[in-house]
Amino acid sequence: MKKFLKFFILIVVFGLPISWYLFLQAFGQNQFKLSPIGIVNETCEIGSGTLYILDTAVFDDEKTQLQRLMLQLEEKQWSHDFYIAKDHCFGDFNKYPLILVGSNREIIGHYGLSIEEVDRVLVEFDLLNHLQEIL
Repeated sequence: MKKFLKFFILIVVFGLPISWYLFLQAFGQNQFKLSPIGIVNETCEIGSGTLYILDTAVFDDEKTQLQRLMLQLEEKQWSHDFYIAKDHCFGDFNKYPLILVGSNREIIGHYGLSIEEVDRVLVEFDLLNHLQEIL
């Protein structure tokens, strides 16, 4: 009886995590894939792996989030630049205050200046920088 109990405990301790891992590998989705959603206009001089901050209207509560974003960008020395929204480099995305441009002039994402959006752009920019270091 003791051998059966030991065998059962061994199966649970090792089998459950392994089966859970295999299940996630088969049916899980990567939520952090950076897919391009657009391309920058060919006439614009845009750097790759850069966050562009457009001069759209910023309200009082958004100024705090913009300051927080700027502090994070300066602290981590991530590439960012200010841009004039009326230049039409980003097409339909000119109405958003934050545009993330990846490699090959691809627009990775557009973001607002809410708490959630600033958190999202920081995570995606960190992921973009990490992926560029690997490749």
